[in-house]
Amino acid sequence: MKNRVGVHIRMRARLNELLERAEALNLSFFQCFFVPQETGKLIYFSYDDVRKFLKIRRLKFDNLYCHASYWVNLSSLGNNGYLQLQREIAFAKRLEFTHLVLHAGTARGAVHKNEGIDALAKGLNNLFKQEQDIIILLENTCHSNLAVGSDIVDFQQLLTKIDNPDRLAFCIDTAHAYSYGYDIASVEGQTSFIKKLDETIGIERIQLIHLNDTVEKLGSFIDRHAILGQGTIGEDALRNFVMHPLLQHIPLIIESPELSLEKERAVLEMVSMW
Repeated sequence: MKNRVGVHIRMRARLNELLERAEALNLSFFQCFFVPQETGKLIYFSYDDVRKFLKIRRLKFDNLYCHASYWVNLSSLGNNGYLQLQREIAFAKRLEFTHLVLHAGTARGAVHKNEGIDALAKGLNNLFKQEQDIIILLENTCHSNLAVGSDIVDFQQLLTKIDNPDRLAFCIDTAHAYSYGYDIASVEGQTSFIKKLDETIGIERIQLIHLNDTVEKLGSFIDRHAILGQGTIGEDALRNFVMHPLLQHIPLIIESPELSLEKERAVLEMVSMW
């Protein structure tokens, strides 16, 4: 189980922060932003920083996951952040990251959500023509109204509009699913949700699970993570979900509220015992 679990690491100023934290937690993979939310700007790193990073990266880490910044919204009918996404992908490729996690976004400027799904399909089709070396993982969210991808059926519709649907994979966030209204805290709800995933996008397309708890109620539409096992989903339900026979092969990334190194180790230890 241990090599199946990574965490999201916050990077504020230096590229080496990622490696220092990952090594302290004894991880074989991790996820990060290249655009800290505090600054909204791509983090700076020098040629020497890259050289040092790649030396250790090649020795100690397997797949690496970059999370696209929230400035990117390919479902928008107006400014969708596509150029920003291209810059972030270029950073990721330079550092030999293998996957990019992307929120589908919101159909801003649209009357109907279907317009946003069309815009997202157009953006992804363009991206797939340009990018061959990084895997795009589209993540479910928890918002309502014109948000694309909170309802898993949106992704089923999207796949019919993708020129090469085999290029598109998915990341399922447990906290987002629960906050949207999928009751994965109950056995019946988990069974129903996993069946829906299989019938809409296909389990084989899910390449990452964001293993998160939430402080919010079922169907709140609010994205606010809790320390794993201390939220409204709970440890037992999260363990049962990710250990389901159809899902137990999928890598996990934990996106906790900011924790001390000791507390984050304790969370990883808990999950490694599952």
